[in-house]
Formats: sequence, structure tokens, C-alpha cells
Amino acid sequence: MHQKIIMIPILLLSLSGLMAEAQSSESVELVNTARVRVFQEADITLYPGEYCYGSASPAAIHASSSGFSIFGTNKRAGMPVTGDIEGAYNEYVIQAGIPVTVMLQWAGEKNGMQASCGPIGSTFYPQMGKNYDVTIAYKGNCFVQIRELYETSPGKAEALPVAAGPSFACANK
Repeated sequence: MHQKIIMIPILLLSLSGLMAEAQSSESVELVNTARVRVFQEADITLYPGEYCYGSASPAAIHASSSGFSIFGTNKRAGMPVTGDIEGAYNEYVIQAGIPVTVMLQWAGEKNGMQASCGPIGSTFYPQMGKNYDVTIAYKGNCFVQIRELYETSPGKAEALPVAAGPSFACANK
């Protein structure tokens, strides 16, 4: 009986050491990351560490597809929401401090009229601990809209455009 009582504190100390190690590695991982929400309005692929789009990089993230699916659910990474969220989206944790190129394509038809956009690309540098969203936008022509989210209250955010540069297709796909 006494041996069992002695083993309980030893077991608890061992578990607390493992938990502290897991928390420290998690905090290191979070320090070097940002989060991005990608809306499902267009085909969007993220290319972390790239200045161009269309490469065969294994790090590429096919983040959204413009096709509608009743079986799909939003992938969430705990980002605050903005007042203009409509429809489906996915959230991803990405590495901060390196370029991320966004490639966007869209095609649609309505009443016999066809329209398309892209492929077009834009490159931005996510900053550590920040939240971003990516979607298709229109102002005369379509473009990749990248915004940084600023938390205004717990779980709520406002969005402002991010400085991003144009990108191009990779030469060696």
C-alpha cells in the first residue's frame, strides 16, 4: 500500500515534466508562425517560401477550391472573425518571416455568360503572431486581396489591406 502512495507523486512529477516540455515546444512553434484564412470563392494555392506560383513545392497548400461542397466544413485554426465573413473558408498556420505567394484562379458562368480570372499571384510576408485573410476581389479587374486582421474584442477583428507585391508563374514548374 505504501509503495502505491509513493509512486503517485513520482508519476505526477513525470507527467508535469512532459507537459512542460510539450508547452515549451508549442510556444516555440507559435512564435515562428502566423495564421491565414482562405475563402473558398476561387481556387487558391499558397506557396510558402516562394516568390512565384505554380512550383511543384511539397510545401504548397491547396487552400481552397471554388467548387461548392455540402460535405465540406471550415478548417479552423482559432482566428478571430470579421464582420464580412460569408461562405466557406479554411484557416492554416504558416511560417512567419518568409515570403508566401498566393496563386488565384476563378471561372464561372451565369445566364450563358462566361467569366474568368487568373491565374494571378501576389506575394506577402506574414509577420509572427499575426492573422491574415485571402480572397478574390474586384476593382475594374480581379485581384488577390490580402488583409491583416486586428483583434478589436475577444474573437472579433477588423481587417486592413496588406502591402503585397505582384507575383509570376515559376519558370521551372
